[in-house]
Amino acid sequence: MNEFKTLQLGDEELFKQTVYNFRQQVITTEKAREFLSNPTNIVHVAIDEGKVVGYVLAYRLNRMDNGKDILLIFHLFVAEDHQRQGIARTLMTRIIDYANSEPLHYALLITQTDNFKARALYESLGGYNHPDDKEVYFWYITGKPVTDKQ
Repeated sequence: MNEFKTLQLGDEELFKQTVYNFRQQVITTEKAREFLSNPTNIVHVAIDEGKVVGYVLAYRLNRMDNGKDILLIFHLFVAEDHQRQGIARTLMTRIIDYANSEPLHYALLITQTDNFKARALYESLGGYNHPDDKEVYFWYITGKPVTDKQ
């Protein structure tokens, strides 16, 4: 049975586990505490038998005008052995519910064009794929990631 939790101060060990399981990085408790103490960082996790098996990470972004804030949904990952169990749908529903409860101007996320399963999930949850030829540009300050497509 999966448990879903919004991480907050006091959940540093779960956050450290999330970063290690999905980003293969070890972070300090101090870094975890710093991240979780920032109210603009929103993390929801799925836990199975004490292990984090999925998460969604979003950043609340302030606008410079009188409009309401926006939410950038930055990561959504589910462990391969826990996929196709509704975890991603539940995590996305939780983050969309958060956006609606604030209320925010809009939430957005970026996904790969060929990630058909993710796109189907987002569309089934009411996500709108903007038709106006939006393009995404990246500036990799620490070096461009290596991919199979290079």
